[in-house]
Amino acid sequence: MSTGPDSPHLKASDLNGPLPWSFVVDHQLRITHVGECLSRHVEGIRPGVLFTDWVSIVQPACEISNLDDLHRISGRLVVMEFAGLSVQLRGAAFTTDAECACIMAAVPLIRSHAEFVESGLVINDFAPQDSVPDLLFALQARDVAFRESTESSLIREQQRERLKSILDSALDGMITIDDQGCIVEFNDVASDMFGHARDSAIGKELSTLIIPPALRAQHAAGMRHFRKTAEGPILNRRIEVMAMKQDGQEFPVEMAVIPFVHKGNQYFTATLRDLTAVREQQEALKIAAEQERLLGNELDHRVKNMLSQILVLCREAETNATSDINVIESLSRRIQNFSAVHELLSNERATGVDCAELTWLCLSPYVKDGSQVIEVDAPKCRFVPKAAMTLAMVLNELATNATKHGAILHCGQISVKWSIERGSETELKLVWREQHSGVLPESIAGGFGTQILQAAIPHELGGTADLQLEVNGLVYVATMPFDQVVQI
Repeated sequence: MSTGPDSPHLKASDLNGPLPWSFVVDHQLRITHVGECLSRHVEGIRPGVLFTDWVSIVQPACEISNLDDLHRISGRLVVMEFAGLSVQLRGAAFTTDAECACIMAAVPLIRSHAEFVESGLVINDFAPQDSVPDLLFALQARDVAFRESTESSLIREQQRERLKSILDSALDGMITIDDQGCIVEFNDVASDMFGHARDSAIGKELSTLIIPPALRAQHAAGMRHFRKTAEGPILNRRIEVMAMKQDGQEFPVEMAVIPFVHKGNQYFTATLRDLTAVREQQEALKIAAEQERLLGNELDHRVKNMLSQILVLCREAETNATSDINVIESLSRRIQNFSAVHELLSNERATGVDCAELTWLCLSPYVKDGSQVIEVDAPKCRFVPKAAMTLAMVLNELATNATKHGAILHCGQISVKWSIERGSETELKLVWREQHSGVLPESIAGGFGTQILQAAIPHELGGTADLQLEVNGLVYVATMPFDQVVQI
């Protein structure tokens, strides 16, 4: 609004009539005219005083340092405070035609009856036929509506930015479509994954953008089915499908589609993860596993052949042996034992070797009818390959010793008991006990076999071992960590 102080619409003389609370400010920010009510209620105010000494603008919040600052708030709702006046004034600033002055038209801002009384105001302080209040209320309504609209737009923009930041911080691609299949959201990961910029993707049909041609009819049928039944076979679960990049290249993705309703409208958000690297790793592992299997089979075959040849040589030597025949027979049994254990490990490498099966396999070369001499008590568990080889060596040494000096030589009894001991740590325990009526050796220390029995399990499996002579034979007790020995 632009008017001069002497125009028929708003004149300086109005300050003593319809606008008794208003005042005029010149280009030097000095108050040149003061309304009669303002003059009566603000003690000491007079023409010539400096605007900034008496008035502060509360709304809109701003500093007034020159007349241009007042011009900038012209036409807006203005709330001001006067020095010495207990109530605020609400009004508007009007720039004159020559823009050399500014008329501040105002009325007291009264919020309650008590404030009206306490301020010392009376009815005569208000013009009875003043059209300005209507103008002020209109200005206030416009100003509030504009501010609320601006704040609402700012909030919506902040919400959009926050949502985009959240979507872009995800590790997976995220795409949202409406019930017509058109894209309404496309995060940065999806842009990198498919090669489409977000702005160019939004509004496009999903089927033409990222779905391979061979799957588009299926997608369209799924959308029609959902619109009819509100159900879909791929919703709310993870599936693997093929997708398409901008250049037409197809690649595998893991996808989860979640339907949701927002403000009465149906949407679908798809979370997508590129499986190209995963598939490549799986293929590389598959090739490596096959190569390992072939190499393992080749090594097993060669080791088995070598052990068979050595065993043949030992048996040929037995026919020509004289005083050293016992040594050759013992060597033959050991080789036969390790050959059998090796073959068992080759066949059952993945599942492990059964505890009872390994025990009988190691002892069978030393007795013709083991059931009459040996009693085995073993739980249902399977040894890992490293443990199976170590325990086979220990069992072989125990059986060799029993053949040379103990229960097998003297037709006694052997008890082999395995047990799982549960305490602060779970352990597997082996107790080998021999009973016979033969003569016992004075000492079991010093031999190579004894060193193996005492050192193999502690060194290889982190367990303990103890070998002792009793009244009727020998006892060997060993413990080992369960999780280091047993296939779990």
